[in-house]
Amino acid sequence: MAWAIAKGTLPIIGVTKENQVLDAVKAANVTLTAEETAELEKVADSLELNVIRFWEKEMK
Repeated sequence: MAWAIAKGTLPIIGVTKENQVLDAVKAANVTLTAEETAELEKVADSLELNVIRFWEKEMK
């Protein structure tokens, strides 16, 4: 969440338990520096994962 907020977005999350709400509040209060955001992106890019729409079934 902190990364998404640092990128200028508002993440939409789903929660079903009280502890998930508390964790979301904590995450929303984290402020990442530009360097931290860049480092997270560097690590993510190095993994070469493509997870965009991975849950969708291929339409044929």
